Amino acid sequence: MTNQTLKLPLELDRIARSMPRPRRAVSVSRPARHEHQAAKFNVFQRLVRQWDELHPYNGAQVMKIRGHADLGESRTAWTESLESLNLGAICISERSYRYRCLNGEAIHHGVVLCPDGTDINRWISDELNRPFDSLGGVPFRPFIIQEADSFWMGICYQHWVADSTSIRMLMREWFVRQFDPRTAMKRPARIHAGGYLSLFGPQRDGLQAAGVLLSSLRWHSQFRRARRIEDREKFQDMSQRFVLLDAQEGLIDRLRGSARATGATVNDIFLAAIAQVCDQYGPAQQRPRRRELALGTIVDLRPSADRPLDDVFDLLLGFSSICCRSKHLKDWQPLLRSVARQTRQQKSGGLPLASCLRMVAGLIVGKCLSRRDVIEFYRKRVSLAGANSNVNLNRCWPAKYHGDLMLDYIRVAPTGPVTPLVFATTTLGTRLSVGLTYRPGIIAPERAALLGTAFIDRLREVTN
Repeated sequence: MTNQTLKLPLELDRIARSMPRPRRAVSVSRPARHEHQAAKFNVFQRLVRQWDELHPYNGAQVMKIRGHADLGESRTAWTESLESLNLGAICISERSYRYRCLNGEAIHHGVVLCPDGTDINRWISDELNRPFDSLGGVPFRPFIIQEADSFWMGICYQHWVADSTSIRMLMREWFVRQFDPRTAMKRPARIHAGGYLSLFGPQRDGLQAAGVLLSSLRWHSQFRRARRIEDREKFQDMSQRFVLLDAQEGLIDRLRGSARATGATVNDIFLAAIAQVCDQYGPAQQRPRRRELALGTIVDLRPSADRPLDDVFDLLLGFSSICCRSKHLKDWQPLLRSVARQTRQQKSGGLPLASCLRMVAGLIVGKCLSRRDVIEFYRKRVSLAGANSNVNLNRCWPAKYHGDLMLDYIRVAPTGPVTPLVFATTTLGTRLSVGLTYRPGIIAPERAALLGTAFIDRLREVTN
């Protein structure tokens, strides 16, 4: 990290303490305040908290809004959003956590207005590398970046507390309390008190333990053939950088047409394109016994639950992976067919519970090994060349405001100890936003720029 990055926490603390108390800018009825009951850490939260000890495991979401920000309104709306959803500071015990109302402390955890000329890529990169308090504190850092005729309005967050769906809930409240206050939520968010098994266990899909174990064994065998990064020392550097890629307007509509014509999904196309650019520019090296290229996918487990979870503020994610054979990587159609086949099999093959089992294995590794050995374990045993996190917001609340007021919505996914790069693809209207997070210790910025450009170019080529 640069000296400027190291000074950032002190500078933000100085800015926060100098803030005036927020004025009442919006009037929204709020529910009676009550504290959340303590919730036990689920298995993925425990694993991500281990990752957070290796290096900050932060995410971010940012909206681009037309016009000029009203800082007073924004600060008031942020405070009211936390109060309404019953969010605030985290109180952590050995096995559980709960949120505590900020009360008079809210002034010190308000919205930061970034200095004029702030580059969003640089700001987010610094935020990804800046740790939150591991013992508690507020796990959200809201900020505003004003540009000429629009402004960015975003949240950097400690990822173990929330998944993308949860942060969109908080982003919605912050947004509507400024621009559409009548639609603000009238009830607090829920925190799921149980573990993954109570939501995604075998009681829902009739999964058998033997089938889950077989799925995990296949997953492990897959990685024995996957390329890995050979430079051990570079892999130990877990610092991250973010870059927002320029995707052509209307590209997503053409990608949908291509997906329908080939019997694949848009996410299959994203994965196949990532595979080809990682094969060309990525750091994973091919060896005689390691010719395949493995990619990871972040999976939203909420649709697999046995009950509605739309108002639950939690981390409810899983992950899957695919392996691309060397002979397919140069030929688009066989590659896409292989990717589509694997993703279809995973959707019907009990992925949620199998994913939970792999998380437990990761927890055990984290408890038994040193920091250096844990990172080395991921390099050798979970040899991902890259990953993708894909979300379509056209059926979500941002679609209502897109165009006239909301110009863009971007998501930022951390790399963690597993992979050197992660794409975050977000669809809103006819716009595709693509963020790339990478580890500069493994991938030089110049090489990352080639990866990003090649990915967008490949998407354009497959639609022609």
